[in-house]
Amino acid sequence: MDPTCHPVWWQSSGLPAHPRRITLSAGGDTDHGCIECRCLYQGLAAIWGRKIMTVAARQIDWEVWSQSRFLAWAETQPEGCRYEFDGCRPVAMAPTTVGHNRIGRNIRETIRPRLPVGAPCETYGPQDAIETVGGALREPDAFIACSRPHRTAIAVPAPIIVFEVVSPGRGNRQRDEEKVDEYESVPSILRYVVVESERRSFRAFWREPGEQAWHRESPDTAGPIRLPEFGIDLSLDEVYSGVGFD
Repeated sequence: MDPTCHPVWWQSSGLPAHPRRITLSAGGDTDHGCIECRCLYQGLAAIWGRKIMTVAARQIDWEVWSQSRFLAWAETQPEGCRYEFDGCRPVAMAPTTVGHNRIGRNIRETIRPRLPVGAPCETYGPQDAIETVGGALREPDAFIACSRPHRTAIAVPAPIIVFEVVSPGRGNRQRDEEKVDEYESVPSILRYVVVESERRSFRAFWREPGEQAWHRESPDTAGPIRLPEFGIDLSLDEVYSGVGFD
C-alpha cells in the first residue's frame, strides 16, 4: 500500500488541504487515481514548494528523470536486474514465470516465418525496447516492426503490433492495463494484444491507420488472434503450446 494515498497518513502529515486534482483512497489499497500527475512526489512538491518525506522521514528523490539519466543508471545495475522507464522513474520488472516466457516465445516464433518475404519486418522482444510518450521505454514480450533499427539503437522505431503477456499478480496486471493508453499515444502502433498467462484468453485493441482511439474488443477465450495488418491468424493452441493449466 502506498501510504501517501491513505487518509490517515494525509491527516497526520501536517500538509495543507489537498487541491481538487488530488484524490485520496477510501480503502486500504493503493488508489490509481491518487494524483493525476504521473510523478506523485514531484507533483506534491511543485504544489507546496517543499520536499516530501516518507512516514519514516526519509527524503525522497522526487526529481523527474530524463531518458539519458535512466540509461546511464541502468548500465550500473547488477546483471539480471531489468527495468523499464515510465518517462519519470525506473520501474523494476519482476521475474517472469516459465509459462509467461513460453507464451511470449511462442508468439514470436509463430509469427516470424509468416511475415512478408523480402520486407524488413521482424519480431522483437522481450528485451527490445520501444519508446512511448514522454521518452518512456517499454519492453513488450513481443512486437512487430518493419523499421530496420540501427545496431546501436536503444529502441526499435515504429512498432506496428505489440503483445504484452500478463504476469500473475495484481500489480503486474495494473501496469499492463495502464499501458493501453500509453501504447495508444504511439501513432505507428495499430494493434495491442494483452495475453493472459494464467488461462487461455486475450484481449485486442486496434485501430485503422490515421485513427487515434482504440477499438476495444472484449476478452476472447476462443481465438484466433487476428493480425490483419500482416494477414496472420494465431490460434490459441499455437500461443499456449507447451503451457499446461492444472
